[in-house]
Amino acid sequence: MLLYLLRRFALLLSTLLMLTLVAYALEFQLQGAPQANFIDGYGQFISQLAAGDFGVSSVSGLPILGALGQYFPATLELCLAAFIISLLVGVPAGTWAALHLNRWQDATILTGTLIGYSVPVFWLGILLVTFFSLNLGWLPVSGQLSLLYDTQQVTGIMTIDTLLTDSPYRWPAFFDALSHLVLPALVLAIVPTTEVIRQIRSALLDVLKQNYIRAALTKGLSENYVILRHGLRNAFPMAIPTLGLQFGTVLTSAIMTEVVFDWPGLGRWLITSIALQDYAAIKGGTLAIATFTIVASATIEVLSTLIYPARRRAIYASQG
Repeated sequence: MLLYLLRRFALLLSTLLMLTLVAYALEFQLQGAPQANFIDGYGQFISQLAAGDFGVSSVSGLPILGALGQYFPATLELCLAAFIISLLVGVPAGTWAALHLNRWQDATILTGTLIGYSVPVFWLGILLVTFFSLNLGWLPVSGQLSLLYDTQQVTGIMTIDTLLTDSPYRWPAFFDALSHLVLPALVLAIVPTTEVIRQIRSALLDVLKQNYIRAALTKGLSENYVILRHGLRNAFPMAIPTLGLQFGTVLTSAIMTEVVFDWPGLGRWLITSIALQDYAAIKGGTLAIATFTIVASATIEVLSTLIYPARRRAIYASQG
């Protein structure tokens, strides 16, 4: 197991180094570099990144690292909310589809996943804003919190910061932040939900074919108990590594979602930086998003291996 962890860490480190190499090569070609030697310039680039120096914005004149710390928590809040929604909807839907294989329920759910995967994020966002915000007036149009509530930023995650304040309007502010989160999180959750449904359905179908499932059913145990206690419990860890890759999908989709809902996150800041040709901000934002995606995917894969015995046995067999 230690050898596996070392290999994962080496792969993670090499991937991050390759990412920084591509980022520096683009900067070298676009802007030119004061160093005549590419290798020396890349070494200095790595040293600056290791020291937390991502450069200075040519628009605001402020350090890029400070901007990343300001905007990234809002993006993280939106992505986590979308991922939670995708699990809450996708796991039951995928289970229901697997239990009704080749029936109308299965066909309906799979058709829904195909439609959900094909719908453009920006179009769906505009559609939901028009219906729920402008026509019905149920939910806010944009932003992270109403101007009525003055909440100090502590973590940058507004649903948490509103609860940390000692204001007498703490709970109204929390529900206001939650209402602002609903529409963008729902839009962002569409694509990962379709993948969760597909992965849970596929994994559960494989598990239900196993002999221990048949043995549990022959003992007279109820079908619901067997599915929840043995089927889904063993199917979910099988799908975790693939689901971890959805962090990348969520982060890239968050860029357009933040623009549609005027969400003050990293994606909207990055789009604005591209429009203003702020190369330092573009480089810093791209590196931050890519690094978070790679680290999150690798971490989820390692955790799934640690908690899933079958994966550990496969690793031991390959190493033996």
